[in-house]
Amino acid sequence: MDRLGRLLYVAAWLGLPLGIGLQLYLYPPKAPGFWWAYGAFALFFLFALSRGPKGAPRFLVHGLGAYLLFELGRAQGHGWALGYWAPALYLLAAFAYPVPWALAASGFWGGLLLLAPLLWGWERPYYAHFALSQPVLLALTLLLARFRELYGRARFWREQALTCPLTGLPNRRALEMALEREVARVERGAKPFSLVLLDLDDFKRVNDEKGHPEGDRLLKEVARYLVAHVRRGDLVGRLGGEEFAILLPETDPLQATRLAERLREGLRALGTTASFGVATYRGDLGELYQRADEALYRAKRAGKDRVARHTEDQGSR
Repeated sequence: MDRLGRLLYVAAWLGLPLGIGLQLYLYPPKAPGFWWAYGAFALFFLFALSRGPKGAPRFLVHGLGAYLLFELGRAQGHGWALGYWAPALYLLAAFAYPVPWALAASGFWGGLLLLAPLLWGWERPYYAHFALSQPVLLALTLLLARFRELYGRARFWREQALTCPLTGLPNRRALEMALEREVARVERGAKPFSLVLLDLDDFKRVNDEKGHPEGDRLLKEVARYLVAHVRRGDLVGRLGGEEFAILLPETDPLQATRLAERLREGLRALGTTASFGVATYRGDLGELYQRADEALYRAKRAGKDRVARHTEDQGSR
């Protein structure tokens, strides 16, 4: 959860004890037994909040439903004020469950909230507004739960489509999109960027001799190393197999080559080697990848574990 999410989470749950405190201040219980009930609710709410942002709503929705019923029974003459807090019950249900279960949870407690005032003889004007609001809130709950499901599916497929499931790095499609954005920046006046392709040397031997689990472990270790040792703003992606790519914004061929050399030496320290191909954007995105690929295979043919820069970039500074 990001900083804003944590702030909103804390702000949302602070309202719960503050609301209960306000109720106690305005309408303090007269019977000692009620204080025990408040203590039990407080312990339950603390337990629910300890479950974290994902688990808390599933407990809070039922704790809040029971608390609202308890308050309706205790402060019958002033129970209409609790209608202000009823939306929180429905929102919690929408965040806690998918659509069918959100309907069941919010419908159960909402139904009890509708029946209880009838049994306790609420005044008609208060009850009419309260009763009409409940089905509206229920409908909004289902809409919110439905939107959450759709957003979750869209986010899942977006992440699956743009992320390598093994390493967590951006995949080829994500890299292509980033390259297109970088081209647009160059066209607006930014400095040219460079592309580094790297291929782990003799990776097939690792899979054949040590097994695919060891090969997967090595790929993940290399991915972590590359991400940790590039500059802020650079993008590391996995093209497939044992081939990775690094997008270096506003980087000339010499700077890109120096960075690739540092990475090559670092990978050797990890116990593996890689060959690198470096090319700089010169106005044609398709040609950029081709030139970087040619430089990579030149490094392979020259003996592996080395960095090669495309011949068009040899004299660049």
